[in-house]
Amino acid sequence: MRTILITELDTEFLVQGLGLRAEAPDEYSGKVGRHEVRLYAAGKSLASVVGETQVLMLGSAAVANVRPGDILMFGKNELLDRAFQALDEMEQRGVVVGIAGIGEPNQVELASEGLSERVMAWEAENIPYLGLFAAEPLDSEAKAILVTLVRKVLG
Repeated sequence: MRTILITELDTEFLVQGLGLRAEAPDEYSGKVGRHEVRLYAAGKSLASVVGETQVLMLGSAAVANVRPGDILMFGKNELLDRAFQALDEMEQRGVVVGIAGIGEPNQVELASEGLSERVMAWEAENIPYLGLFAAEPLDSEAKAILVTLVRKVLG
């Protein structure tokens, strides 16, 4: 199965933590579990996402009403279920959030530049997606949680 990883974070800890290799500047690939993975920085134009099996997006966010280190999630049901199962195994708290501009009223919303447009494009193409954002501050423990969570979701 093919997976596109898009990150708003520094790629170095993901490359090392997931065992990926450089393909081009800001492009990495490798195998995680049963998945062929390609990692891209969030600013890169990704016309090639269309037709891929699934998309995972990683980032961090300062959001009110959540604890530092909480994992903020949005996405399709199956991928959200896998993420919740992994978080339960890790004894880590996850919070489902809405996307600013397309979220539900009274729900914690995540605002990130261009995120609502990306999500709507994935929805239009029926591409499975999962967003995993660590509540700030993003320290080494939060980075380790994100790497472990990606491994478990793709495992």
